[in-house]
Amino acid sequence: MIQKTAKSTGFAPLSALLLLVTGGLFALYSLVFSPLAFPNIQAAAFLDTVAIPFSSEKIGELTIPIKLDNYLVFQDFHSLPAKYTLWESYLFGGIVLLIATSALALFSQFKKFPFLGAGVGWIFLLTLSNVNGLNIGGQSANVPLIILLAGTVLPLVFFHIWGTQVRFWIRWVVIFLGFGTLVFILLQLSPIPNPALYLAEQSLIIGLGLGISWLFWQGHGMLSGVFVLLSKANQNLATKVSIQVFVLALIYFLMLLFLILDLGGEVNLPFPTFSPIYLIFPLGILGWFSIQEKINQIDELAGPKSTIKALHLIGFAMMLWLIWKLEVSANQPAEELIKHLLVYSQTGFTLFFFIYLMSNFLGLMNSGKAVHRIMYKPHSLPYYHLRIGGVISILVITIYLEAIVAAQANSLTNNILGDYYYQTEQKLEASILYENSWDRYRYNPKAKNLTAHILFQLNQPTLAKEHLEQSFAEAPQVDNILLVSERLQQENKLFEAIYYLENGLKRFSGNPYLVNNLALFYTLTQRYEEAALLLKEHSGASDVTSSNWTALQTKLGLEPTSQEIGTDLISQINQIAAIRKKGEKPESNDLESLRNSLQQETSPMLIHAGYRNLVTEINTSDPTKEIKQLDSLAQSEAFLDYTMQLQETAILRSLGAGRINEAVKNLNGLAFRNPGDAAYYLNLTGLIQAQQLDFQKASKDFILAEEKGFKAIESQHLAILELGGFADKAAEFTLKFPEKANLKISEDLILFGKFNQQLPEKLFETWKTISNQDYKTVFALKLLSHKAHGLTKGQLAELGNALAGKVPAEDDLQTFLKNPDWSDANSLGAFTRFLGLKEELTANPYFTPLVLSAADRAGDPLLAYEIINSASDFNQDPLLWIRKVQAAKRIGLDNYATAAIQEMSTWLTWDEIEKLQMTNY
Repeated sequence: MIQKTAKSTGFAPLSALLLLVTGGLFALYSLVFSPLAFPNIQAAAFLDTVAIPFSSEKIGELTIPIKLDNYLVFQDFHSLPAKYTLWESYLFGGIVLLIATSALALFSQFKKFPFLGAGVGWIFLLTLSNVNGLNIGGQSANVPLIILLAGTVLPLVFFHIWGTQVRFWIRWVVIFLGFGTLVFILLQLSPIPNPALYLAEQSLIIGLGLGISWLFWQGHGMLSGVFVLLSKANQNLATKVSIQVFVLALIYFLMLLFLILDLGGEVNLPFPTFSPIYLIFPLGILGWFSIQEKINQIDELAGPKSTIKALHLIGFAMMLWLIWKLEVSANQPAEELIKHLLVYSQTGFTLFFFIYLMSNFLGLMNSGKAVHRIMYKPHSLPYYHLRIGGVISILVITIYLEAIVAAQANSLTNNILGDYYYQTEQKLEASILYENSWDRYRYNPKAKNLTAHILFQLNQPTLAKEHLEQSFAEAPQVDNILLVSERLQQENKLFEAIYYLENGLKRFSGNPYLVNNLALFYTLTQRYEEAALLLKEHSGASDVTSSNWTALQTKLGLEPTSQEIGTDLISQINQIAAIRKKGEKPESNDLESLRNSLQQETSPMLIHAGYRNLVTEINTSDPTKEIKQLDSLAQSEAFLDYTMQLQETAILRSLGAGRINEAVKNLNGLAFRNPGDAAYYLNLTGLIQAQQLDFQKASKDFILAEEKGFKAIESQHLAILELGGFADKAAEFTLKFPEKANLKISEDLILFGKFNQQLPEKLFETWKTISNQDYKTVFALKLLSHKAHGLTKGQLAELGNALAGKVPAEDDLQTFLKNPDWSDANSLGAFTRFLGLKEELTANPYFTPLVLSAADRAGDPLLAYEIINSASDFNQDPLLWIRKVQAAKRIGLDNYATAAIQEMSTWLTWDEIEKLQMTNY
């Protein structure tokens, strides 16, 4: 009968092996990759700006630079509430159901007394599992426990007494269906929120009970397994097996001793320690060899041999799944309980098994005989003695460590119930349970962190901070230090936040989270040298600190230590800004890589920052597509917080393409719509126009910017005001900013003051009188770009000769000078290439020759008038304006023509105007 039953139980080891393999994979994954819901420390990004050189116009001693804002992305670490682990809880609950069903089915094959012991153990576990918390029949009523006890124990009794011939798989199916049906019924009857989650969380107690039972059962499995392998390896060899066993046992016992001291809080141990959890893997493997010998040598087993094998496998599987569950749920007291009991049991049982071996088999060990085949033969008395001795040793160790396992057991149950309340949004109950759990056992970081987080959510910040301060004083943990410093920052208590971070680093030396946040706090308090030193020393600690180090170097104007652009988006954004800060142009491949990364990004903040750094350069290719894309983003709901910034980025792309008209108008629109930033935009439009020698409009913008709060007055602002005819304002600004009055306006520089308003031939005569070669070269270039339409072929040739060898694209200039015909496509193309432009002629309203050429090519008189009129909003070139008058008359807009003539009289004499009117342009 026994053989038949054993044969029918072959399904059990196979199913147990499947649970074992999957559990091993999950356990290894959790230990190696740590996919934890806690601690939930994540990097949050925020933006800062850095001014990067965009373009610069130099006229002798006057330099007119334009600097645009690029974004730097800094990241700080935040402690967030632990993530929910719903599917993990349900999965573990299901695994416990399968393993418990398998164990019960195997228990039903036990002999009488082992069956009674297993039954009592199961009843004890169900009682501890707190199923009465389902509140069926009343608050904590015993109805669920009675139902589960009746539904699981009665089938065991039936199969043990009357169904001894029933195959194992039938037992398993019946018990599983009964167990599962009862659980389903309980879930339907329970009035509590999400009872399925409640049972899934409470299943951890059953899993712990089964796992700990397996640990005690396999107490000496490590040494006995090693002895079996050594005995087999040395069979028929006259080797000193006893010495080998002694050395290995001594090493293992010393390791266990140091682990006990480590668990007790000893420091500076002379032997490296590790997490005892890793002992479970070799224990399960080596224990298998010990079990094999035991079932071959002992006749009076608790049940069939295959049943014992299957129990070993499912016990091993239960421990592996427990490792995964404890890592995921961060139930530290439960993990510590496993560690302590594992080390206690290994120490006690290993010690007495070693005594058992040496006292019974020392004479045979070195004879070459197969001692492993008789190691369990004197089973009745000596073997039980070793078990009793092991239990006594465990009690001694427990007392030595002040029965800490009791506090761990109490704390872990509070954590389990707290997890249920936390994940069902019952925050007050969860906070109370987590607080009690931490009070009972201090090494419980999740409980303390979630207590603080939940109290903040419950609008009890004072109590939450008290918990964080208590944690800092009694059991410091990184996530709580991050959380308290973050809250202090929100209260503008930066120096207190720095105190916690600095002292946290003394406790957790080199921690990348604390290092990174402390450096950023140093930056906020202008302790730049300390921040730079800290990030420099730890820049390799994480990608975040490395990226922040690059950003800080750029912010402080330091030379970046690395030119390699990281693969993540934030590193790319910061590196592009760093390159531009030095006045260099990023490689096209790097820009394309950033563009591709932006296409895959979902964060509006990073997208708008990336596009800003991408487009702030001189790029005369057609920007229409990019501008449409930026405008589309600015109008989307997701980017409402960054609408103005995206609009500004689109404008700067226009500016980079040379669309002065469009850029200035749109910047003025932004200044009108955003009064708080109006000073910045007005200063920018003033510099743009000053680079085009329109010092009058630039001066007006500077004056208005200063009225709006602009304080960054530089020497070029004062010089431009004087050149624009606002000497009084320049003197007023000098009084406000005397340290900036260090630029003397020379006579040659004064010649540029009203450049745009003068006739080309007069400017040509002026050019010939300039003696300073630097000024003369700049003047010649401006004559070509702004006034070539009013110069003769000989005059143009003279300018070309003066510029020989001094300008880029000289071949294109010579091509144009050979035939300065604006109607000729080749000549016009050569001229635009000389100016560094594409085919767009009306982008820059100050390039009068191109604007007039565009009007000539328009064909439609109305379109020609619109082109000229648009440019005249900026450009006061006399020939442009007289063409405006003529174009207005041509389409019947005489009133507009009269008004234009009247306005021309503000910068031209009537004789000059009449002379222009008599000339047909």
